[in-house]
Amino acid sequence: MRKGILFSLLFITIASSTAQEKINDLVKYSLPVKSINLNSETIAYAEEGSGKKTLLFIHGLSSTLDAWKKNINGLKDEYRCIAVDLPGYGKSSRNSTNYSLNDYGGMLQEFIKKKDLKNVILVGHSMGGQIAMHTALNYPEDFKKLVLIAPAGIETFTEQEATLMKASYTPVMVVNTTNEQILANYKLNFFDFPEDAQQMVDDRIRIKSAKDFPAYAEVVVNNIHAMLDEPVIDRIKEINIPVLMIWGANDMLIPNKYLHPSESIENLIKLSEEKFSDLEVEVIDKAGHFVNFERAEEVNSEIREFLKN
Repeated sequence: MRKGILFSLLFITIASSTAQEKINDLVKYSLPVKSINLNSETIAYAEEGSGKKTLLFIHGLSSTLDAWKKNINGLKDEYRCIAVDLPGYGKSSRNSTNYSLNDYGGMLQEFIKKKDLKNVILVGHSMGGQIAMHTALNYPEDFKKLVLIAPAGIETFTEQEATLMKASYTPVMVVNTTNEQILANYKLNFFDFPEDAQQMVDDRIRIKSAKDFPAYAEVVVNNIHAMLDEPVIDRIKEINIPVLMIWGANDMLIPNKYLHPSESIENLIKLSEEKFSDLEVEVIDKAGHFVNFERAEEVNSEIREFLKN
């Protein structure tokens, strides 16, 4: 009986300790991570390689810096490659749950200044693409070129559509997402779900037990609101630096299949060509929304060629 009681107490102690862990203790990265203190946040980042040009990688919604590992490993021999965890995500601090895209842009600019980065090319995926556009617009002197991978911000939504999207996705829904639904959601990002993408799924499931997971859920939902509330499409004409845009031909997330079933990537490309003053577009076959992970070699090749010109 005494052994049973001691075992139960030990189990409760371990369970309680696990429940007290934070997200930054639970996520596991392939890349070594450093951190830097800004005025309002601590930014986690990975830095590899060297070169005259610096690629600054910005992840998308519900993602982390480790999503860029294949791109960094493929490009670090020619360029200085830095990927950040945006505040609210991964191993960065979470001193708010209501970051605007302009907030993120300001923090990226502060990060660039503090690390004294030169010849910076922003590389943004999905939400990170919309953040990259805002950042380039607000701090044009800091950037030489822009790479947008399956970017949010090109597709636009009416006020009614935005209201519907905000109402249909809440922090409670994020908190209560089952493991099966998490896997299904990740699979939507790919044309053919790669085996090594399972690490993303495992991390997302693992952080559900973190004590700060409810705050993370608020960050994700508020970031969706920010993307809807801070459109960039009408300011794109002000971006005067060369831009490379890469899409996966089989993207199931952009354009939105529910609100815009008749919209296509081809239409978004046509709109982009009308808005940007200096734009190159590449569409990669057999690739989904997470084209930079699923077809990393092709994406790296396109980036490499773009930066040579």
